[in-house]
Amino acid sequence: MSKANLIPEIRNYVSGHLEAVFDTMLSLKALHQDGNATKDFPGERVTGMVGMAGEAVTGQVYLHLTAPFSVRATAAMLGLAPTEISGDAEVNDVIGEVTNMLAGGLKSWLCDAGAACALTTPAVIRGHSFTVTPKPDVQLILINFECEGCKGLVEVHVKFN
Repeated sequence: MSKANLIPEIRNYVSGHLEAVFDTMLSLKALHQDGNATKDFPGERVTGMVGMAGEAVTGQVYLHLTAPFSVRATAAMLGLAPTEISGDAEVNDVIGEVTNMLAGGLKSWLCDAGAACALTTPAVIRGHSFTVTPKPDVQLILINFECEGCKGLVEVHVKFN
């Protein structure tokens, strides 16, 4: 299989893996949205990021959530009410870990496809109205999803070397 043919398969894998991670780790139903994916994201955003690098592939996985959705996800993972989440540290830890799970699943999938790679430590970005723009030679995969009325986005950047 050519590397170019992996992009639709990566999209399908990440969509399914997203649903599994949210169900297993957060007990939330995340459903990917078919159609034109968009990077439009109103208000404050919490974004987890994990990089991947290997001889055959490099890239990043981003998980974008609104600030209220990130608090809700954190509460779900920790078994608390959203009002019990006291600050950014807990939210950053959980969003970083969920992003790491998404990236870890993709890493395993890529290794099985012959593109071994390693992951970076998760990072979290917070802010309003920012975009992450890949270089022109990097494939961009956008997966919009909805979870209990909240919208999120998984953004995958992939470059096969």
